[in-house]
Amino acid sequence: MIKNTLYTIKWTLKRIGYLKKEVKNLFHIIIYQPQSRFLLESWDAPSCPLEVIKFYSFIGRIWFGFREFMALISNGIIFKKQILLDGFDPIDVKALYATGRDNIPHPKPPLVELSPTYQIDTEIFETIEKSYYLANEHDPDRFDRADWWEEMSRAFKKELFDSGKINREYLANFRGIKELPANIVKDQFLVVNRDFGYHISYLKAIDLVLEYHRHAKIVKKEILFSLSESYAGNNLCVNYRGMRLSLRLLFHSVMVDNILSNSSFDKRPVIWEIGAGYGGLGRILKSYIPNSCHILLDLPETLTYCSYFIAYNFPDKKVAYLSDIMERLDEFDTLIEEYDFILIPPWVSKYIPNNSVDLVIDTYSMSEMSKVYAEYYLEHIDRTLNIGGYFYSINKRFKRESDKLPFYEWRFKSKFTTLLYEYSKYIHPQWLGQKIG
Repeated sequence: MIKNTLYTIKWTLKRIGYLKKEVKNLFHIIIYQPQSRFLLESWDAPSCPLEVIKFYSFIGRIWFGFREFMALISNGIIFKKQILLDGFDPIDVKALYATGRDNIPHPKPPLVELSPTYQIDTEIFETIEKSYYLANEHDPDRFDRADWWEEMSRAFKKELFDSGKINREYLANFRGIKELPANIVKDQFLVVNRDFGYHISYLKAIDLVLEYHRHAKIVKKEILFSLSESYAGNNLCVNYRGMRLSLRLLFHSVMVDNILSNSSFDKRPVIWEIGAGYGGLGRILKSYIPNSCHILLDLPETLTYCSYFIAYNFPDKKVAYLSDIMERLDEFDTLIEEYDFILIPPWVSKYIPNNSVDLVIDTYSMSEMSKVYAEYYLEHIDRTLNIGGYFYSINKRFKRESDKLPFYEWRFKSKFTTLLYEYSKYIHPQWLGQKIG
């Protein structure tokens, strides 16, 4: 009788402990997104200490935003700040990763740079300059650009080559020295900005981190905590959980997740990015598909930014600039085997061999081009993409100007099976198709 009574008491106390556990589980369901939830299965199971994998739900984001706001206005007295700002706060990434901890990923992701230490060789600057002039001088097509891109190219050229020689100081600081209207160099200034001051920059940083957590609804957490901005171009970033975050990095996280989730390669893939910008997406994809050859294409002025960015981030990779391969364009299939990156202006597209590309990427590019340029690329995509290869696009559905060719007006000669079709949080449809004929 006594034995039964003692066991009943013990059993009842355990139920109370289990109830506490279930309350904790309910709390986690409320504040965390599904991919960040975890079970407390035993009586004394502790809450998950791994802050780096916790991505907040709507309620959790309200709490995080409130906590960071109070940390800001109390100068860290009420709550400790979890966000640091480049250019304002002392930040030692190397010390942060010196030992493992719960609020940073382990092992250190390859995309996390510990310090901005790499310097571009003078020879590379000279190669980039030579390639720029070759790209313009030898263009046999001379297609009209869209008015907006013509304006942007003139603005880029003024900063890059105003004296005729390449402006090395500007190029080394192109993401942090001057805001220009084009988003590839504008959105670096929208969050952390010395002109805003610390208070406004921090409030904008809270919004960016909340957006980072919101992205976990559509992007795998393993991708989100592996991405970090490069120091190339000296942009100012939000530092959070050991990573440097920016608006463009979140944009790239969506694209990388969609591409990796809907494609596979059984050989060394050739990836052709049309409108590569400064090369941010190429840098990330190279981390996930290291044995690939990336063909990065853009207008000569924009390609200059890309050339510097790739040279900075991949000093040990084989990078082909136009001046390196000008005399070998007719043997492009050999170049693909030799190089990790091939940087080309538009007119070199015709040298890419038939059925040699495994993945074509075009985001916010073809629908912004003049119609003649867009039709030119569609022709070469049809020609160069392998059977079984993929085409990934984020582009406008409708045209705003008569000389544009939006997504709904693309006329493919090839046949594609659609693997992904979504309305992007970035306003335009995301589409990924596999060529079947």
